[in-house]
Amino acid sequence: MHISLDGFVAGPKGEMDWIKVDQEIFDYVGKRISEGDTALYGRVTYQMMESYWPTAGDKPTATRHDIEHSKWYSKVMCGIVPPPTVNEK
Repeated sequence: MHISLDGFVAGPKGEMDWIKVDQEIFDYVGKRISEGDTALYGRVTYQMMESYWPTAGDKPTATRHDIEHSKWYSKVMCGIVPPPTVNEK
């Protein structure tokens, strides 16, 4: 999980541009999560993840990380019932 020291995952406007993203972090996270068989997300993060990861590894421009994480995501999310739709105001 990416989290700031003060406990926030996103900025005041939902931005996540502070997260360092490079091959080193992808390799580290990939190794750590490959040992797990569960993912726990809140509704907003679930919707964000579900809109990208199921098919991310199938794209012609997919990186090694995209392919590996997409496979892991599909494995751990298999059989998951999506959260109910919430009317956002």
